[in-house]
Amino acid sequence: MKRTGFKPRAHCREPRDPDRVRATPTVTPGAFRAPQSVVAAPVAAPKSAAHRNAHLREMARGMPCLLRVPGVCTQDRATVVCCHSNLSIHGKAGARKADDHYSVWGCAACHQWLDQGAAPRAQKAAAFMSAHLAQVLEWRAIAFDTNSSPRDRGAALWALGLLNATPGGNG
Repeated sequence: MKRTGFKPRAHCREPRDPDRVRATPTVTPGAFRAPQSVVAAPVAAPKSAAHRNAHLREMARGMPCLLRVPGVCTQDRATVVCCHSNLSIHGKAGARKADDHYSVWGCAACHQWLDQGAAPRAQKAAAFMSAHLAQVLEWRAIAFDTNSSPRDRGAALWALGLLNATPGGNG
């Protein structure tokens, strides 16, 4: 028997018996069920807009490492970058980074430890939170130092405002 490719079947294009009528379902007495409540499918919450400030990230260059992980930190100012939090409470989710105001200055070695290191999650969270407190104090110093550039002061005030950490008002 010779095999052929798939061909559209005639009965798929038109009914086999045009005189045949589909039977309508009948309802027998006592078979009625009360309508069930319709529960809407859960809808994913819309993603919040990311808070980004390029100048705040650029300010990390040449600054001291604030993570200072014992046995890891090199204190090499040439490698210091803006290290974002890996905690979901700070906006981290999947491929989305945490917002820029949840970042700290960290050397390359500490940054690698924070993102890919084998340390327990709780230890990394504690190290980040400690460094973030130091970061807020650094941003406060920059924001209220009249010798700082206006762009640096503006970026620091932006981060402090989002954190409700500006002194004098609610900090």
